[in-house]
Amino acid sequence: MIMKAPSSDWCDQFEQYVVEDESDNDLDDEQDFSEYLWMENEEEFDKIELQRLEEEELMKERIDAMLEDELETQLCEWQKARNDKLNAALSSISVTSRNTLAVNSLLNPSADEFIPRSRLFIDLGT
Repeated sequence: MIMKAPSSDWCDQFEQYVVEDESDNDLDDEQDFSEYLWMENEEEFDKIELQRLEEEELMKERIDAMLEDELETQLCEWQKARNDKLNAALSSISVTSRNTLAVNSLLNPSADEFIPRSRLFIDLGT
């Protein structure tokens, strides 16, 4: 049985380590730079991105306007329904004239006008 003594030259071991490390990198040679491709045409990317943001803002404004219109329509319908109910209630109320009330009244029309007096006024007067 032959035993090989470790080499005193550490460079051999280092080279082997580097060679082994390079062999591991062979698997990773094709790095994914797709997320950085926009940098190649940065001005075009900026233009497209600004256009996208403007379109999003425009869509948001349109949706808000549609919702506001729908809310306004619902409010108008609610007010119309409320007015219709109020008109129906008012039309069912019968209004009688004062003369009719006075003729049917059981009160004395020749009586003096009633003026309420406060308790304080009565207590001071006595």
